[in-house]
Amino acid sequence: MKETKLIDTKALLEEAKNSEHKESYQVLERSRNYRIGIGARLEPTDQPSFFFEILVYLCPQSSKFDLQVLEKNLVLLKELQARGYSLSCQDDRCISCETTVPPQNLAAEYENIKSITKRIFP
Repeated sequence: MKETKLIDTKALLEEAKNSEHKESYQVLERSRNYRIGIGARLEPTDQPSFFFEILVYLCPQSSKFDLQVLEKNLVLLKELQARGYSLSCQDDRCISCETTVPPQNLAAEYENIKSITKRIFP
């Protein structure tokens, strides 16, 4: 069984504190169909929040159009939306799916996301 990449919340918060936009981001996993990342934001009150972002690539750059991949993307998007992720279109042929997660639930949410993506894109 592959070991889960550790999420360093302290490092994310420190980077957010030092950044101009009070936000930090780390890519946890990527494939040709999606990218999973985690981030931290400091609200105007300096209250931290953590979020997961999954970018779902609708049409990978170096491949021809594949309807089966698009159907799998739709399944993934529906599952993420059902989990409470907000979905928004991006300019670079992808959909950004994002949700805020309490710090104590980060590891569990990451495991859930990995399980979903691995089931859809084995």
